[in-house]
Amino acid sequence: MSGPTNAFSRINGFVDRAIGADGLSHALRDKLLGQQLASVALMVPSLMAASLIVSAVFMVVTWGQPIFGPLAALLSIINAIHLYASIQASRGRPQKRDSRRAVRKVLGLALTVGVLWGAVLSMLPVEQDAAIRTVALLGAGGLLCISLIALINYPQALAAFTIPIVIGSARGLTGLGQSGDLLVQATLIAGFTFILVTVVFNHASGFVALRASEMLVEEKRQIIGLLLREFEQTASDWVWGVDTSGVVNRLSGGFTKATGASEADMLGVDLLAFLKDITAPGDAMIRQIERAMASGETFQDVEIEIMGTGRECWWRLTGKPAYDEAGKYLGYLGTGSDISERKISERRITLLAHHDSLTGLLNRTRFTEQLSLNVSRLERYGTPFAVMYLDLDQFKGVNDTKGHMAGDRLLAEVAARMQSALRDIDLAARFGGDEFAILLPETGDKGAVDALAARLVAMMREPFVVDGDMFLIGASIGIAMAPSDGARPDHLLRNADLALYRAKSDGRSTYRFFENQMDSEVREKRMIEAELRGAIARGELVLHYQPLVNADDGQPTGFEALVRWNHPTRGLVPPADFIAIAEQSDLIVDIGDWTINQACLAASSWPDHLTVAVNLSARHFRRSDIGGVVETALRRSGLAPERLEIEITEGLLIENPEEVIEKLGEIRALGVTIAMDDFGTGYSSLSYLLKFPFDKIKIDRSFVVASTNDPIARDILRAIATMAKTLKLRITAEGVETAEQAAFLSEIACHQLQGFYFARPLSQADLPAYLLASIPAEAHEERFPQALAS
Repeated sequence: MSGPTNAFSRINGFVDRAIGADGLSHALRDKLLGQQLASVALMVPSLMAASLIVSAVFMVVTWGQPIFGPLAALLSIINAIHLYASIQASRGRPQKRDSRRAVRKVLGLALTVGVLWGAVLSMLPVEQDAAIRTVALLGAGGLLCISLIALINYPQALAAFTIPIVIGSARGLTGLGQSGDLLVQATLIAGFTFILVTVVFNHASGFVALRASEMLVEEKRQIIGLLLREFEQTASDWVWGVDTSGVVNRLSGGFTKATGASEADMLGVDLLAFLKDITAPGDAMIRQIERAMASGETFQDVEIEIMGTGRECWWRLTGKPAYDEAGKYLGYLGTGSDISERKISERRITLLAHHDSLTGLLNRTRFTEQLSLNVSRLERYGTPFAVMYLDLDQFKGVNDTKGHMAGDRLLAEVAARMQSALRDIDLAARFGGDEFAILLPETGDKGAVDALAARLVAMMREPFVVDGDMFLIGASIGIAMAPSDGARPDHLLRNADLALYRAKSDGRSTYRFFENQMDSEVREKRMIEAELRGAIARGELVLHYQPLVNADDGQPTGFEALVRWNHPTRGLVPPADFIAIAEQSDLIVDIGDWTINQACLAASSWPDHLTVAVNLSARHFRRSDIGGVVETALRRSGLAPERLEIEITEGLLIENPEEVIEKLGEIRALGVTIAMDDFGTGYSSLSYLLKFPFDKIKIDRSFVVASTNDPIARDILRAIATMAKTLKLRITAEGVETAEQAAFLSEIACHQLQGFYFARPLSQADLPAYLLASIPAEAHEERFPQALAS
């Protein structure tokens, strides 16, 4: 049995390749086979009718001849088989599990009938009678024509049926001897057979392609239909669609559940015009959707606030252009969700955790966190900022005469008036009682701070009307500028408080800048700047390296390069004492370029699995040819690009983001890793992650520190980890100081950890000892030969 089976398999495989069915999946091939069998079953009665007609003609022309009896017996068997096949075909399509058996039966019957017809044709006495010869030729041709029509969609069955007939016809013709008819009729049979094969394979190829395409489309349509039906059952979600002119042509029932408007009400409505009517004028998110649809782009998870509903209402919309199979634009198809409850809950949680319940301003804890963040940015990037301490004048009299409830309402009015004078990035807080604080990030211009302070003092002098009562109060303000007035949170708050005390002493309702030792500090600053100008040439700048460790096993995976100034008389000067000064001049460009080159050179001597990270200040990034600097440093040091990480903060992306993203793209094209530092502390981190494909994010130390006692901070960290996993970003958490923090960060799938818990920044000379102490003894020789050699 193996011989015939293998032969059949080879023939079947050859035919499948010829008609293009070999590349189909098993599921599609089974479906196609079922359609082929159904096509054969449909035409079986036609074959039987043709068989009966040809049989009748053959019996008529051979009546009375010796061959009549055997011929009649064979023809009876043939027609009995045809009758059996017709009965089987009438029972319908076989089940999937029976399709292989049905194939064998169809091919067996086709081959049997073909062989019998071949035998009949070879038995006819064509050499004795021209009429019989003509009938034989016409009968064979008719059978071939009918079989071509009936079995053309299943070439295997057609071949099994026709090949014996062609052979039988040819054999019968051999009895004609050397007559001229032989050549003519043989030529006809050969030519007809060639045309038959060509037509069959061409038609079968087209049939397979058409049916396979139809089945794929139907399969996708069923899947999409199932998903849409399941999706539309969700009360807060809906499916929408617009045509090429932006007019709504589809809207699922979820929209009605969310808004009360029916699909009939919305059909034919211009979608963008409708959205503009129900949102604030000039809404940036609506402009984003409009730009995306105008350029045929996908927009995703765009959140818009719906106005005029009498309640807070938010929608999240996603949409993508739709095309037909020919690539013709059909419009847009998308989804919508009512996310009002989520937005309200998020705001409530944020307010409770970080805001003063009376005024809505930040509370002391949150303000201190933001102040520490700005100090960290000052230390790392030299970004200046200012702190204001504000205290109300004559407020105690309001509480004494009108009571604390009136005083509370007055404090709320003060907070609202204060907020109206600040920028979006400025932060105001209530420390308690009538004490307020203001943080002015990225503010180094004393003149601008002076103007703001004067405006606040004037605003607080204006009368306040609360519940029909007029109150005349004022405000005294103390100001500390960082870094000139301090580089630590406690120093800045203390100096701002001292300036506030001076303002009160000078008569209240005024403001004062911190001035203690101002002259000496200015002189000190100028001296440092002058000495710093020659520090690189004199070789006084050095790099220290803080380890980045694997969150799973604590093994070092790289180091962050931190610049220090090894002053000949002052000793080791931390960056907070000189980077801000360098930022205010072009020195930061030379220092930054030097840091990149030295870090790459040092890392080139480390074991190959260790990386080096360099954080860039905004001023250095903008003023330096940063792409060229990185490329040169890699080439000179021989360091593999994937071992270098460049860290930036989102503050760099606020101004001229297109230019910055272009430069980042140049660096990333070199193979260098790009990381966003201080993630989670800004205003637009998520949008920047979408604008530029960062490789890594660094979670700010404020979240890590807070995670020890603050469950909200831990939830935020889990959310960041989930988001990073979705975006396929690696995560580094900095500021790890305890084993508890390290364990939690490892649990939520942070990849790298950094902080004093593992090691403080190390000098170049201390690196080998650290590496030796961090790696198991048996791995020293294998993994760190260069470290051991140094």
